Amino acid sequence: LRPKTLAATLRSLGRQILGKDVRDARRLIEAAWKRYEAQSPAVSAFECAVLECLTGASQITLSSWLGGKLKSIESDITLSAWDPALTAQAAQEASREGFRQFKIKVGGDFIADMARVRAAVLAARPKPRVILDGNQGMSVRGALRLVEACLKENIAVDLLEQPLPKTDFKGMSALTRRCPVPVAADEMVMSPEAAVRVAGERAANVINIKLAKSGILRSLEIAAVARAAGLDLMIGCMAETARGLSPSVHLALGTGFFRFVDLDSDWLLVPGVKAKDWKRSGPTLSRGR
Repeated sequence: LRPKTLAATLRSLGRQILGKDVRDARRLIEAAWKRYEAQSPAVSAFECAVLECLTGASQITLSSWLGGKLKSIESDITLSAWDPALTAQAAQEASREGFRQFKIKVGGDFIADMARVRAAVLAARPKPRVILDGNQGMSVRGALRLVEACLKENIAVDLLEQPLPKTDFKGMSALTRRCPVPVAADEMVMSPEAAVRVAGERAANVINIKLAKSGILRSLEIAAVARAAGLDLMIGCMAETARGLSPSVHLALGTGFFRFVDLDSDWLLVPGVKAKDWKRSGPTLSRGR
């Protein structure tokens, strides 16, 4: 989605809500989704703003409005599909900053993927736990091979995230049955209806919720489906700034639903710094220490 399109959508939604009663938040939000669903990040931002107004008028925080279950959460850090040397450098720095779980991008090249995972795990102290993010680029056979190889080397793999294409429900079901670690559905769950299908076909053990895809109220519906079906939950992000991540943090704190937390995009948005120069002076959110 182009930034200009999203900005135009937000301006339009802003004009439409002027003078409306924020206590009618659900109806206003549902109307926005119905009209602009194709621009989901913009509608989600609009929804978060409306709910912030609603909770502000009541003089409570969004996390309190959502249940107030937790006081803190701990996020992982994403290590992209870099070469082993850069991966090791990034892992060392992330470890020094307090990250204890790494989400490592993998993409179907077994040798390159294993080299990247080994580099991250060997460079970090203490030894991190690992999420493998396949980004829809793997096969059932390739995903199983990678997970089993990691476990054989005593790498603590907690989760395999969306290894297959988002339309491959049959493959995800087969993989979920056979995989020795939990499998997460990410891109294949954009709505509560999609969550129902994942649950019904047992196409994952975990559903990854991202507010940029579904907003807060729909995310609560997705969570309800997952919890009713006995599935675990992950909360993730796209490319939000720290301010953009705030509603996701409130959702995680308020509900206490999420076994896996991947709210690190602000850490990765470093103006003027390329991947080969990966560095960051310090976190803006609690990272586990």
